[in-house]
Amino acid sequence: MTNDFDILIPRPRTIEQTPGVLKVESLGGVTAPENFERFSAALIRNGKAMGIDLAQKGVPVKMVFSADIKVESFEITVTPDEVTIAGGDPAGLFYGAGAFEQLLCVAVNRGIRGAEMPCGKISDSPRFGYRGLMLDSARHFQSVETIKQVLALMARLRLNIFHWHICDSQGFRSESKLFPELNTLAEMTPGFYTAEEIKEICDFAAEHFITVIPEIEMPGHSKGLLALHPELCCDPENPGKEFCLAKPEVRTFLEKLISEFVALFPGSKIIHLGGDEAGTENWDKCPLCQKLMKVKNLSNIRQLENDFMNDMAAFVRSLGLTPVTWFTGSIMESTTIIQAWRTIWELKETLPHGNRMIFSVHDQLYLDYPNTAAEPFENWMPVLCESGVYNTEPYAAWEKEIGDLLLGPETCLWTETVPEHRVIAKLMPRLVAFSETAWCAAMRKEWFNYTRRKEVLEASGWFDIKAL
Repeated sequence: MTNDFDILIPRPRTIEQTPGVLKVESLGGVTAPENFERFSAALIRNGKAMGIDLAQKGVPVKMVFSADIKVESFEITVTPDEVTIAGGDPAGLFYGAGAFEQLLCVAVNRGIRGAEMPCGKISDSPRFGYRGLMLDSARHFQSVETIKQVLALMARLRLNIFHWHICDSQGFRSESKLFPELNTLAEMTPGFYTAEEIKEICDFAAEHFITVIPEIEMPGHSKGLLALHPELCCDPENPGKEFCLAKPEVRTFLEKLISEFVALFPGSKIIHLGGDEAGTENWDKCPLCQKLMKVKNLSNIRQLENDFMNDMAAFVRSLGLTPVTWFTGSIMESTTIIQAWRTIWELKETLPHGNRMIFSVHDQLYLDYPNTAAEPFENWMPVLCESGVYNTEPYAAWEKEIGDLLLGPETCLWTETVPEHRVIAKLMPRLVAFSETAWCAAMRKEWFNYTRRKEVLEASGWFDIKAL
């Protein structure tokens, strides 16, 4: 057991320890608000895995909602005679139950007999409303079971956005009935997600208070698609990986594809359109692109690309959805969310245009980069160790200037060199460190305190207990 309340990950905003202890053996009787009995059932189930009979009669564990607590926030109060877990909303109650599970697991790390938990009060709320993980399922395909494992891990760490990169040059992984030939794309590993499997994954995510944001790529990252539809590129004899920016049939095709794509994700109000790393070689030589650039009175081909992406973003908005694009240096309409990924300066460059932002700067948050030099990696990849992820500051030096325009951080796992069986190994332990970057107030972060808490939780077996 430990007599220290400061063992939670992510670390809470406030911890108040009071005199007295709770005898863990005496716990029994878990209640939850109406329609949320699954929370109490999960706590009882996970307690059983730790050797605790929370279904017996005894010191009650009461889960309640409180109008005085903010969304996604919770309070845990422990006395010798009662435990109260209060949430500001269902997500907050869910996170509070998960935090109490951590306390339980540490308390019984030597077994149930004689186990004690310190008394006190924990109050917590997230620093950022957007706490994301991007998983690339286009390069290496992952099974539904692996995706669920990732989502369950995210939920335990109070991450709430699953950015799903399922379309790229190497694979188109969402089922298309309009263009079924797209599902034959499988450069590295075969497979695509049927509409039923996507629904299963999205439902599982929703049960864990995670929003799925799907990504469909354009105008680049489309080599496989264009090999099947060369009429959509500038030069059918040399398709490349970029859509033609000038052909009307390209926009017609993409509007149909986007409409079908977003219908698979009815719970998501945001769709990612990619938009990065497009080459200009074919556009530079394309008579149609050059002509359209002159018609629109544009001075260079990147402006035509930006015009194209703004049109696609406008189409997404016409569907009642919010578009996201990776930062390219071009100006997107202000309601488009911009994902910064190359340098922290992209925050400053985006700021004057009023776009909301996501922080995913690669050398701080790309988990395909090696945690140690023992891992396989590309020569250009820097080592990104756990402490590097932990010490990331999403605002950089501009918190007062940026304010609420920064939605939050997102860590990314690209899978060119990551087959399915390595996904969890690549995420851990750096995803744990990221959870504090995404959740904790900056003043509450301290590396050595974090490593102590993580070691306590690891030793208790918490990482081996199934998620709520």
